[in-house]
Amino acid sequence: MINKTFKIIHEECFDLFDENKFKFLKNKKILITGATGLIGQYLIGFFLQSLNSKNKPKKIFLISKSKLPSHLNFLKKNSYFKHEKTNLCNMPNSNIGKFDYIIHGATYAQPLKFTKNDLETIILNTTVTNELLKKMNKNGKFLFISSSELYSGLKKLKLNEEDIGNTTPSHFRACYIESKRCGETIVNSYRKKNYEAKSARLCLAYGPGVKKDDNRVLNEFIKKGILQKKITITGGKDNVRAYIYISDAIKMLLNILFFGKKNVYNVGGVKKISILDLARSVANELAVPFIYIKDKKNNQGAPNYVQINVDRYKKEFKNQKFISLKEGLKKTITWHKELFKNK
Repeated sequence: MINKTFKIIHEECFDLFDENKFKFLKNKKILITGATGLIGQYLIGFFLQSLNSKNKPKKIFLISKSKLPSHLNFLKKNSYFKHEKTNLCNMPNSNIGKFDYIIHGATYAQPLKFTKNDLETIILNTTVTNELLKKMNKNGKFLFISSSELYSGLKKLKLNEEDIGNTTPSHFRACYIESKRCGETIVNSYRKKNYEAKSARLCLAYGPGVKKDDNRVLNEFIKKGILQKKITITGGKDNVRAYIYISDAIKMLLNILFFGKKNVYNVGGVKKISILDLARSVANELAVPFIYIKDKKNNQGAPNYVQINVDRYKKEFKNQKFISLKEGLKKTITWHKELFKNK
């Protein structure tokens, strides 16, 4: 039985699955890596909905380095799902079989984590990507979750898929930037061999599904508001970001995986906001004091402006509406309150 915590995600996935649109999922085997992360949990919600269809998949295989969180323990009693707790860096020794659809989202997405686990980050985005592509059935489809970090170093606003960053291998975040770039190169090499493989450069997805220890700036603001009853900002006030709510990102990722024509797509938000205004918005939603002290040095390696151009996606997949930041924040705050209700 789905518990109260995951119900927040599950209910949001009702609108993601369309039985007529996804009838080709019948009897297919699906693999999701990074299954306990933000993206992975919404994909679980999507495929849970698909099980109510007469064209349901045969099996959904989940891989994560961590065990299933308590709110996902109900999956252990669902015969259509199989979870494996494993370190994918040992992928060459794994015997997980072949799959029709593979979504590779396993990586460290938080700067503090991927810089601390630099070699593992490189392996996950390169060696593991190559090994997973070998696990794809003939006529299967593969999606590599890349990152807008590839644009690091560019001053241009609203970056396009043809753009590429100019940071060096000695950059503070190079383990992530360079390995994502190499991961895309591996995907493109398989495309040349007629594999249906694509990359999605994800930028600033947020929403229900994040973990307690996620220290990215938006989640830190929410946690401080809930636990400290105030939000203090001490740096980066002029930095600008364009966030995308998780259900919007998942809709884009699914369209890219199953129907996309190009090799790479940007996946990001369409409205920008300063970090200062973001902190103020979170404080307003939580009805807690907002305090700005003074600027300090920017986070090491963090860009001042982050917004990517999603026109390629919008041209191919028309009429997608995006959830407003105000609505998205409310849902994200509800999730965090559930996580910290016993604090």
